[in-house]
Amino acid sequence: MKAKGEKIVSLTAYDYFTAALLEAVRVDFILVGDSLANVVQGHDTTIPVTLEQVIYHTEIVVRKAPEMLVIADMPFGTFNVSAEETVKNCIRAFKETECGGVKLEGASPSTLEAVSRLSQMGVPVMGHIGLTPQSVHTEGGYHMYGKDDADRSRLMEDAKRLEQAGVFALVLECVVPDLAREITQGVRVPTIGIGSGPYTDGQILVVHDLLGMFPVGSPNFVTRYADFFELGKEALGRFVEDVRSGKYPSVPSHARKNGGSKEQ
Repeated sequence: MKAKGEKIVSLTAYDYFTAALLEAVRVDFILVGDSLANVVQGHDTTIPVTLEQVIYHTEIVVRKAPEMLVIADMPFGTFNVSAEETVKNCIRAFKETECGGVKLEGASPSTLEAVSRLSQMGVPVMGHIGLTPQSVHTEGGYHMYGKDDADRSRLMEDAKRLEQAGVFALVLECVVPDLAREITQGVRVPTIGIGSGPYTDGQILVVHDLLGMFPVGSPNFVTRYADFFELGKEALGRFVEDVRSGKYPSVPSHARKNGGSKEQ
């Protein structure tokens, strides 16, 4: 798709319902993101989510969409400790979920070594640079990356190192658009942008943000294509009113015709 100039489309899924939606519209791949800590569990950051929880949610998504490429997002503490520990945890997630690959944040030496070893073992790995949510505390919060020369050089070098290590694709999160374009042109693997402008090979968003599944605002780079929260609230409100007024459930038509006998 990169070679043909075809845009790659991805969204997150965490359960049977969201997987069914993405399977129906045939996105190019599904990410079971560690963002489940935010949109499913209600945490402020992605850090609390565990490997067991990622495995649980990935199993559900794979079960609904077995023919699609599903990527498991490795959570905080499962990598970047040592290459051995990273490989062990990634193999566990890959085997237990039967997913199509795993995603790792950053480009530390141990991560690069693990990517190389996993790729040689047949475990596809997706890289992730720019804003890496699991490092938000050490990186000074949420902001755009690649604004100064040093940061630009570091990100370009990270991208090339990850490619050399063997990643099959690279997520660029909150990277300034002109640098995202340079990285996209400078690596052979596809780049998947989130908050990084229009010049990447594809785009990924959190499905809850795109569908407006919460009343709170989405990141400023997200276009809300629906307002599921208000739609659901309105439907549920009608149900509550109908039950309280006696309108629901109505008397079945056969019961009305037969006078509502005791047998009915």
